[in-house]
Amino acid sequence: MNRKQRRALGRSGARSGSAGTTASRGTNAHTLAELVAAAAAQHQAGAIGDAERQYRHILKLFPEHAETHSRLGAVLMAQNKTSEGAAHIERALALKPDLFEAYGNLAQAYMAMGLLELAIRALSRALDINETAQVRSLLALCLTNMRFAADKDGKFRQLALRALAEGWARPRELTAVCISLIRLNPIVNGCIARATAAWPVRLSAAELFGAAGTAAFCEDKLLCRLMECDPLTDIGLERCLTDVRAVLLTVAIGEVEAGAPELEFYAALARQCFINEYVYALTESEAERTRELTSALTAKINAGEAIPPLWPIAVAAYVPLHAVPGSAMLRSPNQSWPACVEALLVQQITEPAEERRLATAIPALAGIDGEVSRAVRQQYEENPYPRWVRSGAPAPAASDTGEDAAPAVLVAGCGTGLSTIDLARQNRRARILAIDLSLASLAYAKRMAQELGLAGIEFAQADIMKLGSIGREFDLIDATGVLHHLADPWAGWRILLSLLRPGGIMQIGLYSDLARRNVVAARSLIAERGYRPIAEDIRRCREDIITAQEPLLKSLAEGADFFTTSECRDLLFHVQEHRITLPEIKSFVTAQNLNFAGFILEAEAWRRFGARFPGAAPNDLDRWHAFEIEAPNTFAGMYLFQVQKPARPL
Repeated sequence: MNRKQRRALGRSGARSGSAGTTASRGTNAHTLAELVAAAAAQHQAGAIGDAERQYRHILKLFPEHAETHSRLGAVLMAQNKTSEGAAHIERALALKPDLFEAYGNLAQAYMAMGLLELAIRALSRALDINETAQVRSLLALCLTNMRFAADKDGKFRQLALRALAEGWARPRELTAVCISLIRLNPIVNGCIARATAAWPVRLSAAELFGAAGTAAFCEDKLLCRLMECDPLTDIGLERCLTDVRAVLLTVAIGEVEAGAPELEFYAALARQCFINEYVYALTESEAERTRELTSALTAKINAGEAIPPLWPIAVAAYVPLHAVPGSAMLRSPNQSWPACVEALLVQQITEPAEERRLATAIPALAGIDGEVSRAVRQQYEENPYPRWVRSGAPAPAASDTGEDAAPAVLVAGCGTGLSTIDLARQNRRARILAIDLSLASLAYAKRMAQELGLAGIEFAQADIMKLGSIGREFDLIDATGVLHHLADPWAGWRILLSLLRPGGIMQIGLYSDLARRNVVAARSLIAERGYRPIAEDIRRCREDIITAQEPLLKSLAEGADFFTTSECRDLLFHVQEHRITLPEIKSFVTAQNLNFAGFILEAEAWRRFGARFPGAAPNDLDRWHAFEIEAPNTFAGMYLFQVQKPARPL
């Protein structure tokens, strides 16, 4: 949430509250309103010290004026006097429990103190009083950083389900907190424990579920919703659902009837398997039985016979339905399916067909040349990256006035379009060119953009190394996570800089050499065991890593990229990867006369850097290098930073 959003939610001055308490010492309510308005004006103008003095003066005259307590709390927080500020806000709510603005201020105070559960409860109360986009966004931010050990009244689960279902944030940002809540279900957690203990043996339905059966899974709406929209990033839950998938196959082959709740649960599981690209471990027995069921399904399709709803669900949990011969007939108007099966068919037949259609119309902006570029293109044609189903809530729209209202933007290496779409939703007037080597990735991105009504994005196939000839300039270039996959990252960076207007901004992502020691260890393991970048070997490699004793290898199973086939391939099996150091980045930035505008990092990393090097400039790359040596996981994702090209001299 940005500063503007927080001000809108917890601002002291924007809503000049009611006259409130009857004036004491002979001062009337009209005078109180004037005093509050004057203090609010100072606060809005950024005169924090003057506003604090004025609010304290008001409280001497009107000690029980709730709005002033709340606003004094806000200005104290702005001066890092968080505990004192929280006390005033709590006093405001004791005086006036329905004071909406106070809950936002209090939540931010609790967040600053690390009291996320209290922050969530405060925001939940704000949501009850006045549901706004700002409250939802701040709630999502709290949930993103929370892992629950208890949820006695089910309030946290209810909020997480709403956040997921209503798109308060990207599903990936909510996955971990949702899993923590799912594991609080004792029956589900018991199944996870049994599956994990027996692994790699597959448990029968009776062994896995016990007397409780599948009811706890079918009734867990949070689990079902999460399976439909994001990869589940928990090894224990993966083990359990791998067993559930085997149970589903057995039930389908046995032609056992399933009720509506079971159909919905199993369909959600099949959708999860499609999302994670069938990354779950697969026994030869399951593979053989899947082939048999797929053949039987194809025969019924060709014969025009009635098909049990569990059949396409079970097949879809092991192979994508669009790969099944004749599967397009499952979408025939003559076929009637339960809603959960219909949604599955859309995911696995209709949407892939639309992507294939779109791919034929995407233009080639610049040629693809060189062995590395062709190899990288082939990887992403086979495994478009990253996997995503839904974007989060759009950020507040940028202003439509002024010269910067319609910037020209290049997204170099847009992949499946997640960051491109976020950018377009934030500024719908931006003129965005999104390029990638892979038509499969571009087609996925274009389909998602069309579904969100973002027709203004121009998608094109192009090689960064050939962009110098396109004759266009851009105000902003996003090259997050693409340069390190080029044959020569520095040459690619220079080409992109040649397209950046003077004064323009470029956002860069590069792999850290220090932070990817675990990836280096995994690549050594892959080379030693001869694993190929195919689904079967990726699954085998994952099992080696999950059961590894070596801490560096084992740490890989803690990252979200470990839980889909394409992301695991991108992480561990990439055909081209460069790992960079901060001194190398500094040398390039200096040689190109760029302004290093700073890293994009979590607040905790900034806090630790400031504590280690008090007074250091935030763009001091020498200090950051020293800091990274001491804390090598700081840039575990990648170095993510911005540079600015010098403006033309006047």
